[in-house]
Amino acid sequence: MKLNQIALLMAIGAAQISLADVDLVTIPTREDVQLTIYNSEDITMVREHRLLTVKPGINRIQFTWANTLIDPTSINFRILDFQDKVDLIDTTFPAGRNDALEWNISSRMAGKVPVEIRYFTSGITWKADYVGIANEDETELHLTGYVRVFNNSGELYDLAQTRMVVGTINLVEKIADLAQRPAPGPGSVPGSSSDRANMQWGFENALKKAGGFGGGFGGGGMGGMGMAAPAKPKTVVKEGLSEYFIFSIEGREDIKDKEPKRLVSMKVAEVPLECIYKLTDRVKGEFFTKHYRFKNEKLKDDQGNDKDLPAMENLGLSPLPDGLVRLYSEYANKDLAYIGGNSTKYVPIGDRVEVNVGRDNDITIVRRRKDERFTNIVSRQYKRRIDDEFVMYYDLIDYDKTLYFEEEIVSGKPVDVKVELERRFDANVVLWAEDAPPKDWTSSEPGAYVDLHEIAGRKERVDQNHAKYFLDLKPGEKRLVTYPVTYKHRKIGPELNQEKKREPL
Repeated sequence: MKLNQIALLMAIGAAQISLADVDLVTIPTREDVQLTIYNSEDITMVREHRLLTVKPGINRIQFTWANTLIDPTSINFRILDFQDKVDLIDTTFPAGRNDALEWNISSRMAGKVPVEIRYFTSGITWKADYVGIANEDETELHLTGYVRVFNNSGELYDLAQTRMVVGTINLVEKIADLAQRPAPGPGSVPGSSSDRANMQWGFENALKKAGGFGGGFGGGGMGGMGMAAPAKPKTVVKEGLSEYFIFSIEGREDIKDKEPKRLVSMKVAEVPLECIYKLTDRVKGEFFTKHYRFKNEKLKDDQGNDKDLPAMENLGLSPLPDGLVRLYSEYANKDLAYIGGNSTKYVPIGDRVEVNVGRDNDITIVRRRKDERFTNIVSRQYKRRIDDEFVMYYDLIDYDKTLYFEEEIVSGKPVDVKVELERRFDANVVLWAEDAPPKDWTSSEPGAYVDLHEIAGRKERVDQNHAKYFLDLKPGEKRLVTYPVTYKHRKIGPELNQEKKREPL
C-alpha cells in the first residue's frame, strides 16, 4: 500500500472518530421561504433561507421532513456567506431513514452563517379563476383574477413568497413517488442521480431568468432575511421565459397545510366588451346563443395608445391561465345578476376570451329548402340473367345534387348586433366566399360546394364539414339570406332504384 493511501485512510478514520463525538443539532427555523409552483406537473421548487449557529470544529446538522412529500433526492444545501471559513464536508442519510439528512460542516469561526436549502415537493397546486362584471349596456367589463393555492404537502410554509408558473414540464419520475420510496441503505448520499440533478439545476437556471420579487429572493444578502410584510397593496410581477410565464405575488402569505389560500392576481377596469350572437349546427336546435368576448391585450386610450397602467390593472402582459370565468351584469342601481360562466383554456397574449352566457330569444331564424336539382348524371346500362330472363339494369355512377336554402334572420334587439351562423355540410367543403370562385370550384372531385359569395360580409371555411358567415344587423332588421350548396357524388356504384326491363332468352 502506498504512503498517500495510508495517510488518506488514517484521515478518514480520524474524521469518523471526531464526528462520533459531535453533537447532533436540528436545523433552525426558516428566516425566509419562496415557493415556485408548477401546475402542469405536481411539482414545487422550495427555497429556504436559514441562519445556522456554528462553532469552531465539526458541526453536525440534521434536516428532517417526516409526513411530508419532499423529494429527498432533490435536496441541495448551499452556504451563502463565510465560504472561506465554513465548509460542507458531506451529506448522508441516517441509517434506516428516508425522512432526514445530516450535514457535517467544518467551521473555523463561531457565529451565524446564512445558508440556502432547495428541494422539490409535491402536493402544492394552484388554480386560476376570474370574475367579470359587465356594465348596463354591455360595452365594458370589470375583470378580477384570482389564484387559489392548495397545500396538501404536509408542511406549513409561513410568510412565503409565492410564484405560480404557467407552462409545461415533463418529469420522468413523479415527485410524490420519490418522496415515499423506502429508506436508502447505510451511507447513502442524496441527489446522486444525474438526471434528477440536471433537472433541478435546469429548472432553477430557467427560473433565474424571470427575476424575483423586487430585486430577487429575500432582497439579497443578510439584510434581505427579515419577514416584515409590506403595508401597500400587493402587486403581481408577470415575467416571460421561452417555455412558460411566471406570476409573482408581491409580499408574503402563510401557505398552510390543508387550508386553501386565495390571492388576487389582477384587477382590471373598463375592459372593452363585445357581444356576439351565434348559431351552429354543432348543437341541436335553431336558436342563437349570446357570447361575451374580450381580448387579452393592453388597454388603450381614446387615441388608440396603450394606457400606462400597473401590471395588476392591465391585460396583455402575460398569458391568462386556464380557469373558471364567472360573469355578472350590473344594473343601474348597482345590483348584480349572474348571467353565466364556463371554463376557459390558456389564453395567449393578444388572443381572446369568449364566454357563452346562454340562449337568446331576441334574435330568431327560419330556414327553408326552396329547391332541389339533379345535374351531370352519369349512369351505366347492362343486362343480367335471372333464371330464364335477361333483366335490364341502370346503375347511377356520378351525379350532382344542388340544394337551394333560404334563411330569414330577424333581430329584436334595440341596438346593433353581430351575428355568426355556422352550418354543417355532409362532405368536404369547398367554399366560394369572394367575388371570384376558388380554383377548385369546377373540380369534379366529390364534396360539398358551398356558394356564399353573394352574402354581404365575411365568410370562412371553419373545418372540413363547416362553413360560417357573419352579419351585422340593425335594431329590428329582418335579413333574407339565400345560397346554393352542390353535393358532387362520384363513383356511387350499383343502386336499388334501377328500372327493370325483362326480356326472354
